[in-house]
Amino acid sequence: MLISMHQIGRVYQKGAVNISALRQLDLMIREGEFIAIMGQSGSGKSTLLHLAGCLDRPSEGTYVLDGIEVATLTDSQLSQIRNQKIGFVFQSFHLLPQHTVLQNIEAPLLYHNPDTDRPRLQNAARRQQVKDIARKVGLDDRLHHRPSELSGGEMQRVAIARALVTQPRVILADEPTGNLDSQTGQEIMDILRTLHEQGHTIIIVTHERSIAACAERIIYLKDGRIDQEEELTPQPTPRSPRPAPRTPHPAPHTPFPTVLRLLPSVFDTAVRGVFLHKLRSFLSVLGIVFGIGAIIAMLGIGAGARQEILEQIELLGMSNISIKAIAPSEENVFRGREGLSQGLTRDDVKRLAGVSPFIRAVAPLRTIPLPVQYRQEIVQAEVVGTSPAYRETGNLPLSRGRFFTHADEREARRVCVLGDDIRQTLFAFQNPLGQRIKIRHDWFRIIGTLKNRAMMTRALPSVHVTNINRQVYIPLSTSSEFMASRQSENIQEISVLVDNPDHVDEVARLIRTVLARLHHGVEDYHVMVPRELLRQSQQTQRVFNIVMGSIAGISLLVGGIGIMNMMLATVAERTREIGIRRAIGASRQMILLQFLIETLVLTLVGGCLGTLLGLGGAWAITLFAGWRTVLSLQTILIAFGISTAIGIVFGLYPASQGANMNPIAALRYE
Repeated sequence: MLISMHQIGRVYQKGAVNISALRQLDLMIREGEFIAIMGQSGSGKSTLLHLAGCLDRPSEGTYVLDGIEVATLTDSQLSQIRNQKIGFVFQSFHLLPQHTVLQNIEAPLLYHNPDTDRPRLQNAARRQQVKDIARKVGLDDRLHHRPSELSGGEMQRVAIARALVTQPRVILADEPTGNLDSQTGQEIMDILRTLHEQGHTIIIVTHERSIAACAERIIYLKDGRIDQEEELTPQPTPRSPRPAPRTPHPAPHTPFPTVLRLLPSVFDTAVRGVFLHKLRSFLSVLGIVFGIGAIIAMLGIGAGARQEILEQIELLGMSNISIKAIAPSEENVFRGREGLSQGLTRDDVKRLAGVSPFIRAVAPLRTIPLPVQYRQEIVQAEVVGTSPAYRETGNLPLSRGRFFTHADEREARRVCVLGDDIRQTLFAFQNPLGQRIKIRHDWFRIIGTLKNRAMMTRALPSVHVTNINRQVYIPLSTSSEFMASRQSENIQEISVLVDNPDHVDEVARLIRTVLARLHHGVEDYHVMVPRELLRQSQQTQRVFNIVMGSIAGISLLVGGIGIMNMMLATVAERTREIGIRRAIGASRQMILLQFLIETLVLTLVGGCLGTLLGLGGAWAITLFAGWRTVLSLQTILIAFGISTAIGIVFGLYPASQGANMNPIAALRYE
C-alpha cells in the first residue's frame, strides 16, 4: 500500500477556538492509482492534500507513506520525503518568477539527497534530465523563457515537469485546471492521464466532475470525513507496467551532513537571489564598504606611524638618554632664579658618569653651524664638539679611518671625522683620509669618515633625530676655540648610554634627581628618554585607533542594520518562493542557509569593495599627505573577518524568520 491513513485528525487553533479540518479519516491508496478528491469548500480537501504531501502533520492518527511512518518525522526528514517521493502541481502554478523554465524544473534537484538509491547527478546529467522531461510535456523550445513569458497552460506544464523531475512515488495536483480555459485544462488532464498510464500514482483535488471523471476512484469529503467513495470504470487504454516496488528508505537522522553536501546548490541559489536586485543590494552594502574602507585605512595609517616611530626611536637608541640644554622658563627668569644655574656644563657630565653603575658611557656635545671648505668647495655643516665616548653613545658607524682618542681630546688636536653627505660633497670619489679641510679659519686633518645612515623623510614632532650625515665631529676641547671664553665650559647636550634597556627608566629617574639638585631646581635642561617617547606615541596611537575604530564601527553598525532591513524585506517579498522551495524539498536548515549565504555574499562583496576603497584611501593618504601607510595580508583578512561576522550577526534573524515560515501559509501568501 503506497498511502495508508488511519484515524487521521487535524485540528487548527484560532485564538480560543479549535477548528477540526479532518476527523477520524481512514484512507488507503495503492501504487499506480488515479484518485480524485472532491467536496465543497471547507470540507477538508486542501488539508488532506497537505497532509498527504507532508506539508503538514496530523493532530492525531497514523500516516504511512511508502512504508514510512511520517507523522513523527522531523522537519528535515519530512523535507527529504517531499523531495524524493512527492511531486506537487498547484492551481496557481507557483513557479519562481525570476527563474527560467529550465531553472524552475531543475529546482527540486538542488535539494536532492545523494544518500538515496538514485545518486546525485552532475550538472551536465542533471540538465539533460531536465531537458528530457521538458520535452515530454512539450516545453523543449521554451526552456530559457521566464514564467512571465509563458501562457497559463505552459506554466502548468512547467509545474508538472517540476513535479516529475525527482521521479516521485506520487503526484499531488491541487485544482490543476482551475486557472485554465477548458481546452488548455483538457491538455493538462491528457498529460496527467498519460503519466498515470506510465505507472505514476496521481491524486488530484478538484471541484469539477468532468475532471474527476478521469480518475479511477473519486473520494467525496464532507465536514472533514470521507462521505462516500465512487469506483469508476477503468479506461480501456492499456497501461504501462508500474515500476517495481522500491525498498523504503528511512529518512536520515543527521541532517547537518546532508546540508553540507547540498551546500554548493544552496550557495548557487543564494547568489542568484542576491543578484536579482543589483542596485538594491549595492545600496545596502554601502555602510559596509565605508566601514571596511575606514578600518583598512586606519590600520594602514596606524601601522605606518608605528613603524616610523620605531625606526626613529631605533636611531636614537632604546638604551640611550639625552639631556638637552634649553632656555630657562619664564617663571625662573621672573623670579631671578636663572642665575642659580649655569646651564649644562662639563661638570654635569662628570657628575652623571657616577650616578649609576648601569651607565656605560657619557658624552658631552656642543654643536656649532660653521662653513667647511676643501679647495674651492664650501659646504655649511654642523660641527659637533664631543668626546671619544660619543662614538659609543651615538652609535656612530665608521666607514674609514678612526674616531678621535682621549689624547686628541686632551691635547685639543685639530682632527675631524666627516659625515657621509659632507664627504660626498667635498671629495666625491676621492679618499679624504689625511686631507685637510678648513673649518671657519682653522685647518683640520681628516682622520675618519662615517657610513651613510638612512634618515627618515618625515620627522615626528616628539622625536628629533640628528642627521649624522651632515655633521663634522671634532674634539670637545678643540671646539672651545670657536666659543667665547665664558662659554667654554658650557655644552648643549649630554648623551648617556645605559647597559640594558630595562635599566633606562631607573637611570633616567636618577639623572633627573641629580640634575635638579645641581641646577638648584632651574629647569634649563630637558631629559629625553626614547623609551618614554615610544610609550607616549603608542598611547597617542591607541587614542587615534579608538576614535577611528569608533567611527568605522558606527558605519559598520549602520551598514549591518541596513542589510538586516533589506533582508527582512527580501524575506517578506519572497514568502511564496519560500513556500515553493519548502514544497519541493528544502528543509528549514536549507532555507536558513540560503538567506544566510545571501547576507554573507552581500557583506563579502561589501568587504571586497571596502578593501579596494581602503587600499585606495591609504595610497591617496601616502601620496597627498605624505604619511606612511603599511598594509599587510593580516589587515585584509581582519577586514574580511569583520564583514563575515556582520553577515552572520545581522543575517541570522532574517534568515531564521524565513526558515520558520509555515510552508502552507507561505504558499497562500499574496
